[in-house]
Amino acid sequence: MKVLRHPSIYLAVFLAWLALALAVFAVYGSLVLSQARQDHQRLHQQIQDRLWYRFAGSETALEAFAAFQSVPRSHTFVVDRGYARQLLARYPLVHGVVMIRRVPAGDAQRFTDAMRGLGEPDFTLHGPRPGPLPRKADYYPVVFNEPARPANLGLDVEQVIGAMPTSPQQVITTLPFQLRGGRSIYLMVRPASFATTPAETRRATLPLTYVGVLVETGSLMPDMTTLPPGLSVSVRRADVADTELVRGSSAPVGALEKRWFPQLALISNVPSTSQPYVLESRWQLGWSTVDRQVLGMLAGMLALLLLALLGLVRLTHLRQLARIREAEKLAHLAAHDALTGLSNRRTLDVALDRCVEQGTPCSLIFLDLDRFKPINDNHGHDAGDFVLKAVAERLTLCVRANDTLARWGGDEFALLLPGDMNAARERELLRRLTQALMEPIRWGEQSFSVGASLGVARYPQDGDTVKQVLQAADQRMYKHKEARRANPLAPPPPLAGA
Repeated sequence: MKVLRHPSIYLAVFLAWLALALAVFAVYGSLVLSQARQDHQRLHQQIQDRLWYRFAGSETALEAFAAFQSVPRSHTFVVDRGYARQLLARYPLVHGVVMIRRVPAGDAQRFTDAMRGLGEPDFTLHGPRPGPLPRKADYYPVVFNEPARPANLGLDVEQVIGAMPTSPQQVITTLPFQLRGGRSIYLMVRPASFATTPAETRRATLPLTYVGVLVETGSLMPDMTTLPPGLSVSVRRADVADTELVRGSSAPVGALEKRWFPQLALISNVPSTSQPYVLESRWQLGWSTVDRQVLGMLAGMLALLLLALLGLVRLTHLRQLARIREAEKLAHLAAHDALTGLSNRRTLDVALDRCVEQGTPCSLIFLDLDRFKPINDNHGHDAGDFVLKAVAERLTLCVRANDTLARWGGDEFALLLPGDMNAARERELLRRLTQALMEPIRWGEQSFSVGASLGVARYPQDGDTVKQVLQAADQRMYKHKEARRANPLAPPPPLAGA
C-alpha cells in the first residue's frame, strides 16, 4: 500500500476515471448513433413512401386521362377540359394536363385549319424556339392544355421530349425544366390510343394521340421545417447523370457539429416504372440527436464518482499517514529518551555494537551529573526534569551531527564519537563539555549549578568488546568523581597512551 502514499496516485485515479468516462460516453455515443440510424432509416422510408405516393398519383392521373381519351366523343374539347379540371383538383401535384396529336407532315396545313375551325384562331405549328419547323415525317403539336395556355398550343413536343413513346404502355418522363414563373416541372407523356388513318398503313403501329401531365417538382418534397436539423434530401434521375429533380434541407447545424458528429447517408430507388428517380438523404448529426438530460445525468454521475474516488484515496492516504506517523512516533520513543529527546541507552548500545562489529575506531564518554539529587529532593521532580533537559540542550551544542548523544539513565549521559580522536581534540571536547555544564541553570527564581564527572574509553585501545569499552569508560568516570571530591576542578583521568 505504499503506492497510496505517492502523490501520483491522484493522477492515476483521475486517468482511470477518465478512461471509464470515455468508455461510458463511447457506449452512450454508440447507442445514440444506433438510434439515429434507425430514425434516419424511418425518415428516409417516410420520404420515399411520400415520393412513391406522389409518383403513383401522377401516373394514375396520366392513366386516367389516357383512358378517358379512348372513349369516342365529339371533336370539341369541352368535355376534355371538364375532366382535366377534375384531375387537377384531385391530384394537386399535377400542374397541368396536355393532349398531343401525331400530325404527318403532309397533313400539317389541313390540321392547322381544322384546329382553327374548332375555336383556336391563333393555332399554328411551332417549335420551342423562334423560326420555321425542321422538315420531318411527323409533328407532335399540343392540341389541348389545362390550365389553358394558348401560347403552348401547336408546340411540337417532340423537340422537347426528344423521342415519343412507340408502345401502348410506354411512358416517357422529361428532365426538369422551369416555367416562366420560376416553377420547376417535368412532363410525363404516354399514348392515348393507336387509332390510325387509312393512308397510314406504312406506319400503322404509331400512336395517333398522346396525353401528358406536368408534375410540379416542389410538391414532391416534404415540409423540411418538420424534419430534424441537419437533414438534406435530394431526388435525381437514375438514368441520367447529374440531373437533380429537387433538393431540400432542414435547419443547418453548426461548424463544430459538422466537425465532431458523423453524417449518415442513405440512397434508394423510388419504386416507379415510369419515373426513374433515386432518393438520397443525408443527415448531419448534431446536438439535437443527443438527449441532453441523459447526457447531464451521466456527466453528473461520473463527476460524483470522481469525487468519491478522490475522497476515498484521500481518506486512505490520511489513514496511512496517521499510521506512519504513529509508527514513526513509536519508533522514535523506542530509540529516544522521552524527557530529553536524546537517544536512549539501547540506541547507544546498537551504535557501539555496530562500531565494534565493523572494526570502526570510536570513543565513548560517560557523564554523571553532580549535585543533581539535592535538586530533586529539595525542589521536586519538575526542577530535576528541567535541569536534565537543559543539560541535554547544552551537550547537544557540543557534539557533531554523526555523534550519538544519549541519556544513559537517571542523571547519567553517554557520548559515542565514531572515528579516531587524538589527545588534543579529546582535551578540547572535554573542556567544552565541562564548561557547558558549569554554567548555572536558572529555574524560575532559582539558580542551579551542576557539574559532571567524565570517563573516556577508546575502541579498540581499551577493549575488543562492547563490554570492555563500557567498563573502561565507567571506571574512569568513577575515578574522576573521586578526584573531584577533593578538587572540583580536577580534569578527567588521562587515557593510557594519551
